[in-house]
Amino acid sequence: MELPLKSMVFKALGAISRVLKCSLDCRLFYAQTPERGVVHPFQISTAISFCQHFLSLVLLFTLATSFSAENKQDYIPKLNEFPPPNTGTYIAGELVTVDPINRRGGLRLDGDFNDDRYDKASVHQFAMLPYGMIWYHGAPAELRDIPIGTHLHGRFYLPPEGDKTISPPKGPPQYVPKHNHVILLEDDFSFYQRSGQAWKILSVELRYDSSSKHFPVLNQNGDWQKTPVEGKLKVVPIGQVVNDGLKNEQTFEVDRFTRIWEGNGVIEWEDIAPENTWTMKDNVRSVVLEAQVVQVGLTWAPEWKNQRFHVADIWFDEESRKLATKHQIRVHHRYQLHRGLAAVVEQVKHQGRGKGIVTITLFSGMDNTLYDDFQAGSLVTLCAAEETLRTYWRDHDNKEGSIVGIKKIESPPPGSSGIQLHIQIDELLEGFRRGRIVRVDRTHWPRVKLPPEERVR
Repeated sequence: MELPLKSMVFKALGAISRVLKCSLDCRLFYAQTPERGVVHPFQISTAISFCQHFLSLVLLFTLATSFSAENKQDYIPKLNEFPPPNTGTYIAGELVTVDPINRRGGLRLDGDFNDDRYDKASVHQFAMLPYGMIWYHGAPAELRDIPIGTHLHGRFYLPPEGDKTISPPKGPPQYVPKHNHVILLEDDFSFYQRSGQAWKILSVELRYDSSSKHFPVLNQNGDWQKTPVEGKLKVVPIGQVVNDGLKNEQTFEVDRFTRIWEGNGVIEWEDIAPENTWTMKDNVRSVVLEAQVVQVGLTWAPEWKNQRFHVADIWFDEESRKLATKHQIRVHHRYQLHRGLAAVVEQVKHQGRGKGIVTITLFSGMDNTLYDDFQAGSLVTLCAAEETLRTYWRDHDNKEGSIVGIKKIESPPPGSSGIQLHIQIDELLEGFRRGRIVRVDRTHWPRVKLPPEERVR
């Protein structure tokens, strides 16, 4: 609840309370009704007192609910501790800058019909929390996998205490949220699919441009697929409608640059329906597709400030969606095999002579096949990492060990996989302390020297 609304609640309850108190002070010693006779003054006083107590309870409940909601939104995370469930705030926008090595970027926030904000607001700079998860095409991802211009949804937090790594906005500060650390970032495909929402196409309207000398004049024998086109895609949400994001009937902009995925390839707009189902009027072709369910990937449109979006990608069938997810899983799988899974050190049990058992919790957001590779008795390597998940000279400063125990936590908090590994290490490093970030991999995973810009120096 916003502060102005709280003030209104205070004023309203206070006014009612004063009215009741005034009624009591008026000393209505009796009230005559034909049915009940005389009412004793004690009864009036008791009734008014009850109302005042009731209003106090309403006020306390309202404030408790309000403060609870605000505390969840304004929860301040710690870099080495997982946050409670249902905390943080939802923010969405288009990815316009990215620093994939340090897991940082910037969003052009979704429009809110405010011209001044659209013209003057700074890019919303953000940093991924160490346990922050990224999803693209329904699969785990890194920032490097997401193209500039992709529309993203995120769960944002206020910066950790003492963290001033993100500079204040250069534009009007009221237009940029203070929540700039992210635990979850995902594209439209991932966000709506995870939430159980898809889009049902109502209609497609294509306006053809036949004025260019490079294209034939449109007629019944014209080559439609070589003609520039702009159009509208009208859709409605189906399934489990999201709490945040787009949830009503939408009209998206489309054109020849929209990638239409069907099966294992890309098709043209003219291929989405049989020729005899299209209608034509004044260079505008339209078709009704009421049974077609799709997922879309959105990007900037000229009327962005008015919450208008352009469709960059549209997946027309389940086969194309599964193929996109499968490909992204492979891309991310390769990245992790060369760098190791990130985790936080929960405990170190010292055994003397530099030996010890290091207990780590793996971060979430990985493909399950990677987690499954860690079993009791497995040989692993452990290396220290920074909060950006960058490591040092990883193929030199890691330490080998063996997994002596695995514990799985039910209903883990956000950012946690719920998988704890107990690793026997014969030579503990300074970076293997409680609360520090580490990376762990299997000894049979690729042993490579990472590019210099990825290493901490």
